[in-house]
Amino acid sequence: MPSNDTQINLVRYLSRRLYPLSLGICCLISLVFPATFFFIEYNGHKRTAGLYAQNTADHLKALIDETSLWKYQIYRFTELTRDLSTGKEVISIDVFDANGSPIANYRYASHKANAWWNRWAPVGEGFILYNNQRVGRVEIRISQRALLIKSTMLLIVCSSIGALLAFLSYYFPIRVVRRQEAEIQTLFDNVRRGGEESERLQHVAQESEKRFRDLVQGLDAIVWEADPVAGRFTFVSHQGEVLFLIPVDQWLVAADFFMDQIHPDDRQRVAEAYQRSVAKEADCQIEYRRQAVNGSVVWVRDNFRVVSDEEGHKQLRGVMVDITRRRHDEETLHQVNEELNQSVHTLEQRNKEISNLHEMGEMFQLCRNLDEAYRVIVVTADKLFPGESGALFMLNPSRNLLESTCEWGPTSGHERLFAPDSCWALRRGRMHVAAGGKGSIACKNTACGLSHECICIPMTTQGETIGVIHFEGAATGESTIGTTDGLSDGKYQLAVTMTEHVALALANLRLRETLRNQSIRDPLTGLYNRRYMEETLAREISLAERKGTSFGVIMIDLDHFKNFNDTHGHDAGDTLLKEFGAFILRHIREYDVACRYGGEEFTCILPDATMENAMERAEELRKQLMSLHVEHIGRTLELVTMSVGVAVYPDHGGNGATLIKAADDALYRAKKEGRNRVNAARGGETKAGGIAGHLSNSP
Repeated sequence: MPSNDTQINLVRYLSRRLYPLSLGICCLISLVFPATFFFIEYNGHKRTAGLYAQNTADHLKALIDETSLWKYQIYRFTELTRDLSTGKEVISIDVFDANGSPIANYRYASHKANAWWNRWAPVGEGFILYNNQRVGRVEIRISQRALLIKSTMLLIVCSSIGALLAFLSYYFPIRVVRRQEAEIQTLFDNVRRGGEESERLQHVAQESEKRFRDLVQGLDAIVWEADPVAGRFTFVSHQGEVLFLIPVDQWLVAADFFMDQIHPDDRQRVAEAYQRSVAKEADCQIEYRRQAVNGSVVWVRDNFRVVSDEEGHKQLRGVMVDITRRRHDEETLHQVNEELNQSVHTLEQRNKEISNLHEMGEMFQLCRNLDEAYRVIVVTADKLFPGESGALFMLNPSRNLLESTCEWGPTSGHERLFAPDSCWALRRGRMHVAAGGKGSIACKNTACGLSHECICIPMTTQGETIGVIHFEGAATGESTIGTTDGLSDGKYQLAVTMTEHVALALANLRLRETLRNQSIRDPLTGLYNRRYMEETLAREISLAERKGTSFGVIMIDLDHFKNFNDTHGHDAGDTLLKEFGAFILRHIREYDVACRYGGEEFTCILPDATMENAMERAEELRKQLMSLHVEHIGRTLELVTMSVGVAVYPDHGGNGATLIKAADDALYRAKKEGRNRVNAARGGETKAGGIAGHLSNSP
């Protein structure tokens, strides 16, 4: 062993030689610790920013769900941003949509956020999920000012320690001379243990590679690797053979990424996806179909990316997952959704039809006559059967003809009149369908012939048939009224329901009209009765007051009618009264009102007539009556005459009773002066020498 001095001199020599190396190592130590500290803390800040971002994303998802509480949502989002900014760590919040376009951003102390020490501030991101899909992304940046200050302080401390170590390595190496022999021995031991550790690590690496391969082989997916230049797979896990029944060797020798195995409809799309991913070095995900050896089609989701090795060679690495069951479930769900939408549409259509029928019923209750009811039927039929044609036929009072009362739809051509026997529905007593074609029997009264579908439904109420409704399909043959399934189709039932409503409403209107006619008509002459005359006088007085016009009232009495009855009998008298009523209706205007006042007395109300007009009209009636011939039981009855009194509103009275009294007084004077004449009420504005004066003075 050398002496201590020799050892010390050797150590000093070595220290001078090794000082630069020691100094470099100390400097390296002084930099490694701060850098390591900065790296660890920086990653910690990134994780914190990520937590903040994900928390913000979760809150935003909650905001999306709570769509009805917008004021509360704004308050919650404001509280969230305020809580994040309170810690003085968050410097910015950015929100992006699913395409990466910015939606909103928030900056706290923008002069600090843009400072140089925050230029590479840690950034965390979180994804906004809605219905398990990413609809947005949140990025949050955290200030690194405190981190830089701590790292700088650590750098100063480590540099000081490094300098101290360098100083000690130069001036105090002798103290370690005594340890050199042990350290050298330790070094040899470490070398030996290092060799053993190397062998152990090699064994561990082999085991790790084996476990990795076992893991890949155990995945329920195909892990693959391919050369994008050659277009061939370089590695395919055994699941490719299990799923597609194709040996792995065949995968590895197939050209163009085994395009022959891809479904023909998807080949172009998959090839473009591979080329686009390689060109842009971007990750890609695509769903397509591959064909197995047994001919079955397998849907796969292929996730792949481009990676480069140390020499710069690009490789494609991806994972194929079997999604056939999911696609089938999606198709089933889509089909169920379509059926549900169709059911909803059908329900909406039924509700609309029910609403239209209800509206038709309400309108029927407001109709005053059959003409108004017919207009309601046309409007409702156009709503319930758009594009279809049809007509309503009513039996006449003698029940030997059906008459078309209204039609609807784009086509027409129905016969206006036809016999009930020409309609199969009336002959069968139930609905008759002519589906179109040579094998169908169409009614003779329709214009549909054999070109398209026709339906006739008889209208029956209380056991009595009052008419028939005819529905006719579109000329194209695509009728919406019915199908060969009969009443299972909603339009058939709708047509029947509408017919029932129409039949009941028309029967009620007929009954109401019959009752009203009985209440306002004289049963013998068919003229209006005294009650209707009083209502008409009140209405005409009100109308004349508003318009500032006048109207005339004529009172008629048949001369010597009592003697006529005594001579010819009451039956002949009734015949005379009936013929006289028809005579008056033939010789007055359409809007004049003729009434039987009582017995042989009659009243005519002439709207918009002056005294001169009323006198002329009365004289014409008197003269025409002289030529009226009435036959009874095969013989002609003797001629009759009439006495007439004329009054005018407002000259002879301001109400109905006064006018009737004035006209009746004029009639009484006419009878007193010899009958068969026309007299005007006193006080009327007649010209001397005119018709009134002439008639009053005639014998």
